[in-house]
Amino acid sequence: MSEPLVRNDAEPRISPWGALLRVLTSPGETFRSLGRKPPVLAPYLIHSLVGIVAIALSYSALMDLAMEQAAAAMANQPQMTAEDMAMMQTVMRWSGGVALVVQEIAGPWVVGLVLALVATFFGQFQGGEVPLTSYMGMIGYARMPLDIARLLSAVFMAVTGKQLDLSAAALLPDGASPVLMGALQMINPFGIWYYALLAIGFAALFGREPRRGWAMPVTLFVLGVIVSAAAASIGAAFTMNVG
Repeated sequence: MSEPLVRNDAEPRISPWGALLRVLTSPGETFRSLGRKPPVLAPYLIHSLVGIVAIALSYSALMDLAMEQAAAAMANQPQMTAEDMAMMQTVMRWSGGVALVVQEIAGPWVVGLVLALVATFFGQFQGGEVPLTSYMGMIGYARMPLDIARLLSAVFMAVTGKQLDLSAAALLPDGASPVLMGALQMINPFGIWYYALLAIGFAALFGREPRRGWAMPVTLFVLGVIVSAAAASIGAAFTMNVG
């Protein structure tokens, strides 16, 4: 028996800007309304804007942490004078700020393109015929929960000077396995929300039921857990060797 299709033209076309909020509350209806060609510009402009706002909120606290780490690293170098340290801090603040802004402007587009290429691969098993830009648009809307998490983290850091950990790793005791901590970093409510929207949006591009779109997000989640755990393990090993 063939898979029933959900007709994309059954839903009225909505504003690409209005869809940025509606996708959070009515994802199925919103993705169907966006049709087979979700706009690309609107979500990615918002991602970049949110990133810049997050930097503005948390930049001072981030730089303070970076300066503390740099000062600790330079403590064992007697040739480093106070003037040298001041110059290094000035360079770090300016170069770090510029790098972060460039990253926030270009980063969402790069991530969207990479994920769109992955979606293109999975789309071949659904019949193909969906252009790369459609995948990018869908992914852009699906990533809206990550913007919410980003803003919450930035506000928390601006107020407390500490990083906000919304993942399951925050529940682990001190001294827990770095591999386990890295893996649990991938489990957080906003991340799960994002993967759910990704599944719904992917299925909507092919006019299928949401349950038909889980292959890609589940694969991405598993790969993310593996990479995060491996990175945490390598980081812990490096810290031990340096120490």
